Amino acid sequence: MEYRKTNLKTIWQRAKIRPILLLISFQGIAFTLFLFIPLALMINSFKSDLPYVDNVEEIESNGIKENAILINIESVNNITINGDNPQILTYEFESNGEKEQSKFNVFDPQKTNKLKKGDIIPIKHLDGKSIPTEFEQYSFGFDFIYYVALVFLLVGLVFCYLLYSRIKKEIYLYKTGRIKEGKIISISHNKGFTFSKFGMSMDVHYEYKNNVSKSRSNNFALTNNKSIGDTIKILVSQDGKTSCLYPKLIAEINDWKENYVA
Repeated sequence: MEYRKTNLKTIWQRAKIRPILLLISFQGIAFTLFLFIPLALMINSFKSDLPYVDNVEEIESNGIKENAILINIESVNNITINGDNPQILTYEFESNGEKEQSKFNVFDPQKTNKLKKGDIIPIKHLDGKSIPTEFEQYSFGFDFIYYVALVFLLVGLVFCYLLYSRIKKEIYLYKTGRIKEGKIISISHNKGFTFSKFGMSMDVHYEYKNNVSKSRSNNFALTNNKSIGDTIKILVSQDGKTSCLYPKLIAEINDWKENYVA
């Protein structure tokens, strides 16, 4: 079967007459790509600058107790919580007769404000990693951003699929539909967005072989000098179950032949 020609502009024309679906699809996907992903990368760059111990619970349960000497206290100045900054504790301890040095990230202003270099702090160490036993590890608590991004992405993809499913049916009719005539039952106008008028279109209800169908178009010239009861050119699927308005402008752009039979 030889199909009528269509192009990307045809797909865009069919998409923009459904502005709500198009807008939500675009926003959901665009927000994820251009807002949440850069934000997540920025957060990861913050996190990479902070020391982090993965197996804290295992060290607490099975680690070897030791006393360590606090050799440095450093503020994380690019993170502020209620006027206070997390602190990076650097300490030194002996393990198997050798000196080891570790860093641990904490946020406990009441305790860390009392610390000074040279203080002895209790720790536990295991397999080359250690934790101060009197402090909880501070982690950069922005994992919720990933969940928000996922929700936006899923919403965008769902609406994108709905938009695609509607356009797909019409494009297939454009390629293979048989040219017939339907009788206009009613015409209603969709105003689109208030200020930009983007998405302006009309819904044409028509009758074909005792079946009533509706098709949307933004080519208002199709109904010029037409009224209720007049005939209008339509495209009907090979099985006769689906139809849409014949897109005159798209036909002229793609050089469709009037006598074409799919």
